[in-house]
Amino acid sequence: MMSKNSFLVSMKENNKRRLWVWVVAILAFVLLFPVMTALMANNIINNTKLLAETYKTQVLQQILHDRLIVGMKNLFGFWGYTSFASAAIAIISAVQGYSYLYSRKKIDFYMGMPVKRKKRFLVIWLNGILLYILPYLTGLLASLLIAAGNGAVNGEVLYNAAMAFLGNLLFYLGVYHMAVLAVMLTGNIVITGFAILVFGLYEYAVRFTLQRYQSLFFQYFTYYGTSESPVLSPFGLYAELMVDFNRKNLLNGKYMAGMLLFALATGLVSYFCYNKRPAEAAGRAMTFEITKPFIKVFLAVPASLMAGLSVAGTVNFTPGKSMEGLGWVIFGMAAVLIIACAVIQVIYEFDIKGALHRKRHIFISGAITALIFLVFRYDFLGYDGYIPKQDKIESVAFVPEYYEDPSYSTRFDEQGNYVSYQDYSGQYMYLTNVADVCELAEISMREYEKIDWYNDIDEIGESDAWWSYATVIYRLKSGREVARSLWVNVEDSQTAGLLDKIMGSEEFKKGYFTGVSDNIENMLASDRYKVSATFGNTVYQEKMGREQITEFLEAYRKDLASADFTNIKESVPAGIVTLYFSEEIGGSAYIGSTTRSWDVGINIYPFFKESIACLTRNGCYTGVQLKWEDVEKIQVMNGNYDIAEELQKQLDESADGENTFDDAELIMEMGTHQNYFNYDIDTRVYAEYTDQEQIKEIVSAAYASELVRQDWDNGKALDRNYSVIVYFKTDSPMTRNYGTSAEYGFLEGQIPGFVKEDTLYKE
Repeated sequence: MMSKNSFLVSMKENNKRRLWVWVVAILAFVLLFPVMTALMANNIINNTKLLAETYKTQVLQQILHDRLIVGMKNLFGFWGYTSFASAAIAIISAVQGYSYLYSRKKIDFYMGMPVKRKKRFLVIWLNGILLYILPYLTGLLASLLIAAGNGAVNGEVLYNAAMAFLGNLLFYLGVYHMAVLAVMLTGNIVITGFAILVFGLYEYAVRFTLQRYQSLFFQYFTYYGTSESPVLSPFGLYAELMVDFNRKNLLNGKYMAGMLLFALATGLVSYFCYNKRPAEAAGRAMTFEITKPFIKVFLAVPASLMAGLSVAGTVNFTPGKSMEGLGWVIFGMAAVLIIACAVIQVIYEFDIKGALHRKRHIFISGAITALIFLVFRYDFLGYDGYIPKQDKIESVAFVPEYYEDPSYSTRFDEQGNYVSYQDYSGQYMYLTNVADVCELAEISMREYEKIDWYNDIDEIGESDAWWSYATVIYRLKSGREVARSLWVNVEDSQTAGLLDKIMGSEEFKKGYFTGVSDNIENMLASDRYKVSATFGNTVYQEKMGREQITEFLEAYRKDLASADFTNIKESVPAGIVTLYFSEEIGGSAYIGSTTRSWDVGINIYPFFKESIACLTRNGCYTGVQLKWEDVEKIQVMNGNYDIAEELQKQLDESADGENTFDDAELIMEMGTHQNYFNYDIDTRVYAEYTDQEQIKEIVSAAYASELVRQDWDNGKALDRNYSVIVYFKTDSPMTRNYGTSAEYGFLEGQIPGFVKEDTLYKE
């Protein structure tokens, strides 16, 4: 049995030897934390006084109160200072507490005292926790009193402070135990520092490296569903906890449990190593001989693989196209592997001659590195060709990249948090027509793999194929989720038929188009959000109110039900409806800087009869892209790029190859003049029109350049040769509402005849 008085005496004696650590903790929390609280309160008060001439006293007091509450919620919650202070004190406390293990003399001294090893470990360990908790709580209490004196404490502030303390305590324990383990495994303070860095960064480095190799070698790899954030590190878990709390204002049980388990595991392993640690390990690089080869291999292999990535980027090594540069990649990996093993052995022995020792470790590390490289190079695990069996798939999400995405729409979840288009569909799209998606994947992969991107580049450019990127998310009945990227030839008739079935389904539309989501409905039904909308072609715009928006969305849902891949591909938008939502998240109507907003763009096609009828009733739809009455003049530029390319070929042939694409000077000219292959070849022809009849004909064929974009489906596009600049009349409303001019274009094959004739390049 351990005497209570004896234990307290040991605690007191240990504290005497750790006074400077207590001083650091007290400075960090008891002094600086209240000072920062006072400074923030004073800053908010002074800034709010500047509004005295604008608001009445009662309103001004409300503004001040709201700002103070928001500021204190942030200060007492999760933020950078407490995170840094917690980690720093944890490392300092662990290293200082057990630093006697670095000295053989100190070990002999403590072993000569009538104190059991277990008790000594427990005393140091407990003191290391108390010197964090007591200053933290003292500083927090003092800060809350200062905040309360300024009227800046309420239930929300206290809640944030309590949740942050719990999260920071688990974070501290994780870092503290990790640092203690680093001390137990090493015999030198410098090596302990390296060990702490390795523990904190190793998993991140490994995840980063493996994902980059997947991206390098696998054609169908996607970053969707992957994460570089460590799950076996308190830093990674704590970062996820902070982000999640700031979004939901709740502590995530998964991350809290993860940090607790990490702290328990590393604490138990540390205690085990402490009991097994030999006294003669003091001063050595590593405590246990058995760990040396494993640590060397675990460090050398990732270092070698990362060197391979670096060299691959330098020599432009692209396995999907060519193996050119492979030799340099292997050389770089081998060189770094040898150097890493040599340096680690020198550190082990504290002797430069150690670089030549333990050569077998180099061969072992090299064999493991080579095996990992070959697994990626030849896809031994079958990653790239994997399509789950249909009977094992519960549902699928097919996610085209930025399809039907006018005005760069934002996507968001139920809480209003911004998400990527992949994450959005991963959360809301559940396709049950699994057979169609699997067939599409098989066809696309089979045809895509026939292409030799390195040698057949000219043939690829001349073909009608158009490869568009998509992500496929397979949800298996086992609960596992598998994601792959996919390149789809949208010009293939069989592929188009499958896309009609997939993208024409209600499940696809519900999980891809934000305009038909329940999230939009919930925002419209809530008074928390300010809502507005416009309809137009990016030049002409008409505003819509909340009631009009509700009516429009009902019509839009009916129209979208009849849409599929083909009829959207073959159509040009008549305009874009853009929905604008905003929310004041500061809890006060007086704090304008704490708002967040969302923009949702919706293409309106000519076959959207219900939507167009609704927009027409509300005075938004006019049926024209440009009103000729507003136009003063029109300037058309025809680049004649096809002629320029032909002239360049003739120039190359006549120069006997002197001006080929390999010519450095020519390449520089191409970069400078973009659409022109040679500075001396300028095929641009300009024409200006002021005649009313000509203007009417041009206006009837012109589309706003921002309205018609090259989309995922490779649908109708503006003719790349023509640029149409429309100049508005000085007294036109457009001059005031938009500007003096706007850029338009012509659809391919729909250029007025006289414009073609006037702007044709003639030698």
